[in-house]
Amino acid sequence: MKTKFLVTAILLSTCLTVWGYPKSVTKEKISQIRLGQTTEADLVNLFGPPTTRFVDMSHISLDWFRSVPMPVASYLPFIGELTGGLHIEAQQLSVVLSPDGRVLHYEMHSSKDKPRDAFAEQSRSSK
Repeated sequence: MKTKFLVTAILLSTCLTVWGYPKSVTKEKISQIRLGQTTEADLVNLFGPPTTRFVDMSHISLDWFRSVPMPVASYLPFIGELTGGLHIEAQQLSVVLSPDGRVLHYEMHSSKDKPRDAFAEQSRSSK
């Protein structure tokens, strides 16, 4: 009886943590960010409330971090390796805003994609 209760509790807690993930940071949403135009309110509408928010005299820094834990089977010895191993999905979006609340710079990092840096892209396109 205790074993059934424990298994049920683990399965329910897994379901609850899946519902609590922040919104996914997709390429479509990232492409909507415009340097000098997009505001903090626009970003919150796209990605939800930021994980962290830092304010100093010259700028505002916002970060969204999302990680999806491994499937339960990955924790099992031998079986976990056969079901795909230790693949963890993680995403981070960092945005720097000007004092008036408009995007100055942003970077997107994902465990599945290459990093995206708006400054590097802007300098490449201006050459």
